[in-house]
Amino acid sequence: MSDRNLEIAAFLKSRRRRLTPASVGLPLGLRRRIDTLRREDVAWLADVGITWYTWLEQGRPIKMAAGTLARVSSALRLDPAESEYLGKLVQSLGKAPRTWERVVSDRVRALVNSYSEGYAFVMDPCWDVLVWNDRFASLFGLNGETGGLEQNGLWIMFMNAGVRTLFPDWEAVARRMVAIFRVEHAEFGAHPRFGAVVEKLSARSSEFATMWSHVEVFSPMAWSVGALRDPGSGTLTMFQTIRLPIPDSPGQTLVFYVPEGAEVAAPLPELAPAL
Repeated sequence: MSDRNLEIAAFLKSRRRRLTPASVGLPLGLRRRIDTLRREDVAWLADVGITWYTWLEQGRPIKMAAGTLARVSSALRLDPAESEYLGKLVQSLGKAPRTWERVVSDRVRALVNSYSEGYAFVMDPCWDVLVWNDRFASLFGLNGETGGLEQNGLWIMFMNAGVRTLFPDWEAVARRMVAIFRVEHAEFGAHPRFGAVVEKLSARSSEFATMWSHVEVFSPMAWSVGALRDPGSGTLTMFQTIRLPIPDSPGQTLVFYVPEGAEVAAPLPELAPAL
């Protein structure tokens, strides 16, 4: 069994076990011993074979058409982010690990450095921060010598003690970040960098290990950083998050944290026609 199949199995089990017969319109029945959905219940609701669905939850390597995937998602009452996550897991089955470019172009570097209204940076799918502006460096304690896991956004969130003071509700933001990272992991997780981040963070942070075990998911496109506290003055400012894939460098994303009421620097529209 592949890691991908096991992830699919664990996710499906977690979503089935949160449902009750009443929540999906099924009678409890006199012979039912448990109050959560059974595999045969999901198979019936999704109009698939019981054996086929059982094998799916056991992590066996079986094929799943798009229509079947949609019916299983509907039967388990998955929300859009959960459906997106399951779809990415299924689509990655049997495929070679996706790779990405780590070298940031001079044009994008100049744009990041020129943005002074808020925070700007470029990250890859594994959340390694490749370049950043001065304000971002000051906020998260980065410098020219920062490298390895210390420049990974998830690592910074859990292992940099000073970061906890930046968010009014650090735990809620951290949980949301882990849920988003899981969706990214579904699409690119066969790449060894993802495994290294999850393994080493789980070993160093019990909080991360617990959040990761909860199998929560959240769509990356719905993310917004929200309120950040200035480490010097203590002032809270609301920020909106703008994410722009960089067409010339697949896998890289340009991110701006823009103060509410402010506008992004003028050079930004130069990227728009290529998106």
